[in-house]
Amino acid sequence: MRIDMRPILSGETDEISIDYTFDLPSDSAPEGVIFTSGAHVTGNVHDDGGYISLKIAAEVPYKGECARCLSELEGVFCAALEKGVAEAGKLENEDTDDYIIIQDSTLSLDDTLAEQIVLDFPSKLLCSEDCLGLCPKCGKNLNEGDCGCPKKEADPRLAVLAQLLEKGGTDSK
Repeated sequence: MRIDMRPILSGETDEISIDYTFDLPSDSAPEGVIFTSGAHVTGNVHDDGGYISLKIAAEVPYKGECARCLSELEGVFCAALEKGVAEAGKLENEDTDDYIIIQDSTLSLDDTLAEQIVLDFPSKLLCSEDCLGLCPKCGKNLNEGDCGCPKKEADPRLAVLAQLLEKGGTDSK
C-alpha cells in the first residue's frame, strides 16, 4: 500500500490511520508454512512536532506442522513495526535503516512489512510449548500417551562392559 503523506507534510493533519489487507509474496513463507490469507494491517502515521513515526501491526493467518510431533496446526501470527519516517534527502548523517523514506510524497509499506513478518516469524512451529514430540523408536505421538518403548538404553559403545557385568566381571580362562 502506498500512503499519501501530503496531509501530514503540509500540516493539514497530524495523523493518518492505516487499515488494509495485503497479500504476502508466495515465497516469503518459511519452509513448511502456508499463509492462508492476506495480512491485515492496522496502525497509524503520526507527526509529533516534526518527528513523524509509523506504528503498525499485522495479523497473518497460517497453516503448518509442529516441529516436534508433526501434527497440523493453524494460527495467526502478529508482527509489529515501529519506525521513524523521513522525507528523501532530509537525513544527512543518520542511518536510514531506522527510517522508512517518503518517496514522491508517498510512503510504501508492503515491502518493509513483508520483511518484518518474515524476520519475526518463528523458525519452528510448536503445537504447544510442552509438546512431547514423537517416540524416537516407534514414532508414536507422545502427546497421545505413552508408547511403552524403553525410556533408557545403554550406550552401544559400552555393550562389551555390560556383557562382562552379566558374566560376573571376569572370564575364567
